[in-house]
This record gives sequence, structure tokens and C-alpha cells, in this order.
Amino acid sequence: MTVVPLDPASPASHAVGIDFDQTLVAHDDGWQDGLIYGKPVPGAIESLHALKKVRSVFIMTARPRRFHAAVAGWLREHSGLETLVDEDPERAYWQGDCLLVTNKKLGAAVYIDDRAIRFTGDWTATLTQARHAIGLPATTAATTAGRPARTTPADLARHFPDRC
Repeated sequence: MTVVPLDPASPASHAVGIDFDQTLVAHDDGWQDGLIYGKPVPGAIESLHALKKVRSVFIMTARPRRFHAAVAGWLREHSGLETLVDEDPERAYWQGDCLLVTNKKLGAAVYIDDRAIRFTGDWTATLTQARHAIGLPATTAATTAGRPARTTPADLARHFPDRC
């Protein structure tokens, strides 16, 4: 694993980014229209406090902005830490004393996320992991010159009809 020491010249080194859903909060009963109903994942709050002692921490969520205040409220209730909802469209880094709730991937020393794949410099291994994570076989049956066949625009349109 790459070590990212705190570096005054690198704003990204000052923060840790943590995903919210299924990383800090457990949702055993599914999405439920965005309702934040779960309890903390075991060890999450203690780890949040430990990280907060050494770096700035921001909480990333893919939830629409209308849910960010509720995420911040859940965090305050369960952690006792002060929170701030990100209102700055230009923000690229976080170096604050409270927990920032954002839907942006800000610069960070490390990210903690339940859906992450660690890139180690080997795209073959990474692509295999990514294909597995999205429910595809490691390689497709059809190949061209020993390479996997490409996904066609028609394939994408079938899965994502609102995309161009």
C-alpha cells in the first residue's frame, strides 16, 4: 500500500474520504427512498474518531443534495462530531475541523469505500476485478486478436437507456 504522509505542500494529503452508505451506516432493508434509518456499521464511529484525530475527514455520498443535511444529522447524532454540508461548487480539497458531507470526490490521502477496487498499476487485474464487481465474466467469449470484445453502444443503450 502506498503511504501518503501529511505534507504541507499537498492539500490532498490532509484529508481522508469516507463513503457513507454501507461503510458508516448499515442499510439492511435497502434504499427505502433515501431514508437514513440504519445503525452505524460496527467499528465505524470509533474509526471515524481515530481518523479525525490525525486528518481532516470528509464523508462522500452519491445521494442527491437534498439528503446531505440528513446525512450530516445522522453523523452528528451517532458520532457527536460537528458536521458541515458542502455548499462550495469549487471545492477540491478539505482541511477543516468538522466532518464535511459532500457528493464530490475531493483530494485525499486515502478513501474508504465499500465498493472500491484498489488499483495497483495492473490494469489487467483491475479490469478483471471490475468486471466481476459488475457481474460480468472475467473475459468475454468473443475476442479480437486475443483481446476481449468491446461493449457496443447498443449494449450500453440497453442497460442505460437515458444515456447518449
